[in-house]
Parts: sequence; C-alpha cells; structure tokens
Amino acid sequence: MSFSSDIKKELCDVRELSPQQAEAMLYGIMYASRMDEGRPLIQTENIDLMNAAAELIRAVFPNVHTGIVRLVKNSGSLYTLKIRSGWEDIAERFGDFSSISREAVSGGDEESGAFLRGVFVSCGSVTDPNKEYHLELVLPENDRTPALLDFIAEHGMSLKETTRGGARSKKTVLYAKESELIEDCLTYIGAANHSMEIMQVKIVKDFRNRVNRSVNCENANLDKTVAASNKSTADIEYIFSTMGADWLSPDLRETARLRVENPEMSLSELCGMFPEKISRSGLNHRLKKLSKLAEELRSSRPE
Repeated sequence: MSFSSDIKKELCDVRELSPQQAEAMLYGIMYASRMDEGRPLIQTENIDLMNAAAELIRAVFPNVHTGIVRLVKNSGSLYTLKIRSGWEDIAERFGDFSSISREAVSGGDEESGAFLRGVFVSCGSVTDPNKEYHLELVLPENDRTPALLDFIAEHGMSLKETTRGGARSKKTVLYAKESELIEDCLTYIGAANHSMEIMQVKIVKDFRNRVNRSVNCENANLDKTVAASNKSTADIEYIFSTMGADWLSPDLRETARLRVENPEMSLSELCGMFPEKISRSGLNHRLKKLSKLAEELRSSRPE
C-alpha cells in the first residue's frame, strides 16, 4: 500500500465522527466528485472511500437509499455509488455545489477539517516523504477550485496553484511542497499519525544531511592535509637528495626529519612530536621555508 493510500484508509474510518463532522465530510466527498446530470457522481477505485461514502449517507440521510456498482477492469475495480431514491433530501441540504455551502460546513475547525478530509480522500494525494514532500488536490470540476483554495487559506494553510494537462483536459492543481505545511494539512484533516511520520522522516533526513556534511568536510580537510604533507615531503626529499640533511639549520633539519617520518600527521599533531614547544603557525612557517629552499634549488639546478 502506498503512503497516500495508507492515509486515505485512516481517514475513511468514519466511526468516531460527530453528526456535524459526518455531514461535512460527506459534503466534501461530493464537492470533490465530478458532476453527472447535475448530481455529484461518487466513483472511485478505492473501496475504503466507497464504503465510507455509503456509511456517511446512511448516517446523514437515513431516508436515502443507495447501492454500490462494481465494474471489474484490467487495472482493478471501479466502484460507483448509485442513489436509488431520496436525492431530493441531499439536494435540499447540500444545494447545487456551485459554492461551498456554509450550512453544510459551519466554519468551526472540526467541521472544516472534516470537509477537507472528504475532499482529500476524493481527490488528494501525498507523496512518500522518503522520496519528496508533495501534497496535491485535483478537483474534477475546475470551476470549484478557486473557492476551495480560498477556503483552505481562511484556515491558515496557503496552497499553491498550477495547471496540468492539455487544452482539452487541463486541470487546476492545488499543491504544497513544504513539509511543515503538509504536516499542518494532514493534522487538520485528521491524519495526525501520518503527519508525525513525515516529521520523523524529516528528522532522520536532517540528521543524515548533517552527518554527510560533516563527513564531507572532514574528508576535504583530510585531502588538504594529505596534499600539503605530500608536497612538503617531496620538497624535503629533494633537499636531502641534492644537498643532504646537514645542509639545513638544526631547526629546519629537525622539522624536515619529523615531517618525512610522519607524513600522515596534521600540523597540530606534528607539533607534539617536537622536543621543544612549537606553535602550529611556527611549524607552518618552517615548512614553507623548506618548500622555498626546495624551489630555489630546483631553479638553480635545471634538469
């Protein structure tokens, strides 16, 4: 089961909803369904959504009779909820869905969250946070999108808007790519467990990124240390091979010997090898002096 399907399965458990929340969620499901002959057509491949819609209709409209028609396809099953009788009761309560009914969605956070819960299970999706952060809503009826976008913004969540598809099949997509916004949306519609899961994934990702940055930094510093050590060792060995160690002053001779014998050490580590105390900058000065002597010898002894 995908991350998005798992969220919808959680949200389609409607047993704990209050009567007001049940009505708002059912309205959200219908608002996010395509219209067929002036009526919302609840049609989906998600059996959990279909069962939830049927259960909500029984709870909100006990006099409405429905049936579920299953069409078997190569890719799976397509379920359609048919209103057998009592559509007039739904139309009287919910109106024509041309705008978001403030009677069906009273405006309180619980009812508003339930409405958006119904919208999400009908036309929403969330990408696995291990891959990327992405939530989107794609209403079948494009003309309803502006009102939904405004409704979501009224409740503190600002989704972005784009279009997808060709001229004939162009769809308006509402989406969010910020992990915090996705977490807020999921919490608001009742999927707090999956919101926490995104938070946990983000914590792990951030920790891994910090570790990787630290390792990369350490590797880069190590590469610089090795490169500097290799150059110093090559310069010292050139001096030894051409002029001999005794050609150097005692301080430079001791520095050259310790550098050649301990090529893997950093300057700070190498400072501890000297019998007398020497600072890192003092050691670096001596090594630069050795490199300068080597360059002068190479210049005076062309191959």
